Amino acid sequence: MELNHAAFERSEAAFKRNEIAFKRNEAAFERNTQAFERLMAAFDRFEKTSEEQQIFIRDMNRRNEIVIQRIIRDHDEFMKTLGVRDEKREREERQRTEKILARLDDAREESRAHREALLALIDRLPPPAQAA
Repeated sequence: MELNHAAFERSEAAFKRNEIAFKRNEAAFERNTQAFERLMAAFDRFEKTSEEQQIFIRDMNRRNEIVIQRIIRDHDEFMKTLGVRDEKREREERQRTEKILARLDDAREESRAHREALLALIDRLPPPAQAA
């Protein structure tokens, strides 16, 4: 009978340890669930700002293209008003225009690199504080 009583006490102690471990696991599960919900909310915020930034970048590119087209058109009109038909001069002007366009392309690439670097920095920022 004493053996049964000792076995029962060991079983009871093991049950209490298991119950404590279960409560710890339950609390950890709840913390993980809350962390997952915060992560999903942050992802949703990032997705929204990413879409807004894509729209902004697309609009800026459109504006830049319009400006470049106006510059080229105005240059062509200016050259026509001068009545210049000197082929050598036209070739030189074309070469200058190509150089300007190449510089603008370089500036656009540099701007893109800066933008990507800034976005990478923004990605590393912690999420804004939760509203109370």
